[in-house]
Amino acid sequence: MPILLTSLRLLPLWLGLLYLGATIALFFFGPFDWPLNNGGVVLGFLLVTLLALALGYTLSGHAIIPGRPLISWRKCYRVGAVASIILLFPSTYVYTGKWPWEVLSVLSDQGAAYQEMLKALEANESGIRSYVSLARALAAPFVCCVIPFAILNWRSLTLLDVLLLLGHVGAVLVFSLMRGTDRETGELLVFVGGTFMVLAGQAMIRRGRFPFSAGKVGVAGLLLVVLLFSTLFLFIERKEARMGGSGMFCIAEGVVCSHRSPSDEPLADKLNFAMEMLSAYMAQGYYGLSLALEEDFTSTMGLGHSSFLMSNFSKVVDDSLYQRSYLSKVNLAGWSDTAQWSTMFTWIASDVGFPLVPLVILVMGFLWGGAWKSALFNGSEAGTLVFLFLTLSVLYAPANNQLTQTLDSYFAFVFWLFIWLGQQRKEPALVNA
Repeated sequence: MPILLTSLRLLPLWLGLLYLGATIALFFFGPFDWPLNNGGVVLGFLLVTLLALALGYTLSGHAIIPGRPLISWRKCYRVGAVASIILLFPSTYVYTGKWPWEVLSVLSDQGAAYQEMLKALEANESGIRSYVSLARALAAPFVCCVIPFAILNWRSLTLLDVLLLLGHVGAVLVFSLMRGTDRETGELLVFVGGTFMVLAGQAMIRRGRFPFSAGKVGVAGLLLVVLLFSTLFLFIERKEARMGGSGMFCIAEGVVCSHRSPSDEPLADKLNFAMEMLSAYMAQGYYGLSLALEEDFTSTMGLGHSSFLMSNFSKVVDDSLYQRSYLSKVNLAGWSDTAQWSTMFTWIASDVGFPLVPLVILVMGFLWGGAWKSALFNGSEAGTLVFLFLTLSVLYAPANNQLTQTLDSYFAFVFWLFIWLGQQRKEPALVNA
């Protein structure tokens, strides 16, 4: 039993390190030959940062963690589902200039849907985008809990709850399709998979063994493979549509380009495109990191980790704040901060400098491991949400500081973090950790 609990407690950490290690390997050994001047420094920094993540996560296993079941979970669930469905209508109109029932018109060309969204955002003809953004942010703590709370409490769902769940999922998918973006479906996949991990872990703790039969594992595995490949296919299809085909392409206007043989068969050409696109999507941020590591530090006063905070502060108070960030510096070096990524670590470094980034990641790892422990052993729904948000942050670490980029995701995370930290530990917990 102790070995089982230790393995279960460390499972997200091993999966996270495996994923981040794979993205680093793609960067250094993948299909692109990046023009690095400081490859050793980049690799050393990344190894130290991953070590800090592992150390913080491991330390959480020896700490007393808050968390208890949320009595009012159904109210939060229903408010979130209703808000998600209602906000779909003004959101799609503001972001795309169309209404949700026009979704069939964008299914055949996601590239065109994305371009139309960009034009609609630039025009802002309705003039209500800021109000819709504020409404989405205020509803975000409740909207984000719909999927996790439904999975964690699925035995308690009524018919009304199921209908609201279907409406919420439909709203998420329609919004994603109307905008031609991958963020919504990606977050949906992470929240579903992460919550099922929590549910399976809780069952394993109660029974003292793996709770599912080989048949159930096989079916679940098959469904997971289908879901992953469907998401991957949609991702590749959207990228191909945006780029006008699966031919050779360059990143950042020629910083690095793909290399293929003209004699490649169409199928091989498409597979190469898929690998190149995955590599560009999952690993390009490390090149932005390499450029930032060559620049001097000028503090952004605790606001540079968030695009939302930095842009609004620059508009209202001090427009020089952005120029002090590492994002501005890599932009001047030829790596666009709007079209390319520079990793989560670069955003954090704008506030504290690169030497202190591992310390921030250590704290993040501690909260990540503590939230997972709270979700498993204390049955905390709030802990589950904190775990899911931080899992999302780990997955996006090679790209940007995803959790703090928009007001809705930032506010939702802070909301549930304070709820979780304010909870007293329920005694007795599911098992003694």
